Amino acid sequence: MLIAAVYINFLRQIDVFEKERKRYTLYCFLMGMAFLFLLYPMHFFIPVSHQVPADGSIINLFIFHLFNVAVFEETVKILPFLVILLKKDVINEPFDYIKYASVGAMGFAAVENIDYFNRYSIHIIEGRAFYTAILHMFTSSTIAYMVMARKNLKLSALTAFVIGFVLAVITHALFNTLVSGEATYYFGMALVIGILVVWGRMMNNGLNNSPFFNDSSTRKLVFRAAAGLFIGWLGVFVFAAVAISIHEGLKEGLDFISEGFIFLLLSGAGLFIGLGRPDIRKGEWYPLFRRRRK
Repeated sequence: MLIAAVYINFLRQIDVFEKERKRYTLYCFLMGMAFLFLLYPMHFFIPVSHQVPADGSIINLFIFHLFNVAVFEETVKILPFLVILLKKDVINEPFDYIKYASVGAMGFAAVENIDYFNRYSIHIIEGRAFYTAILHMFTSSTIAYMVMARKNLKLSALTAFVIGFVLAVITHALFNTLVSGEATYYFGMALVIGILVVWGRMMNNGLNNSPFFNDSSTRKLVFRAAAGLFIGWLGVFVFAAVAISIHEGLKEGLDFISEGFIFLLLSGAGLFIGLGRPDIRKGEWYPLFRRRRK
């Protein structure tokens, strides 16, 4: 829950022009938690194998994660956003598409994390808090962003949703494939860094095109939100170190700190650079995958 709280606080803080009531964020988060359990009846009616292919080839792993994992998870993760979207007075500016899609994804990730921590211990908290959390929020945001930007892309709402869903599923499956192999693990890490940059640009475009746009201290507020995210990320790391020290001994806690310190700094810097330095300009739409012209 601490991981979710850190990211959700950031999403609320960076929503600098028109914040909705906190209850809508809470509703969306709780729906994300609850809708995860739809995976069980879905797998009952559409049985899939949970056994990773024995040969471990990249192609077979990708196909496995695409059809056995990503399709199902992206389906249930986007449902909270769609429910909130039906209430038109809540999502009333472009950034809200990114925010509520991400909050719903964090609800899903919070429940998933409980399962992972029970199975593997709290030692994996760094990866879950950085790579997996960002992956889940980004893929859901991809769907929401396509719907939000449909007029600019000259697409119908349904076409935009389908394209966004396909992109989300492919990205999710690619990440799972890369991090599941020792030889490709660092490529999965690099993918998340790229995802972080694109996610930040999505947010930037959402803020730029708010109907409530004003120039009053906007950059300072966004900078403050990113700084808060870095502090929160540090808090997650410290919490994990203390918990490990209590349950496994001081030596294990100190080992966790020494082994993860560089990861902490690099991840924190990545979060700050990717999300804390938007170029806020009214009405601008910046390209997601290439550098914009000055």
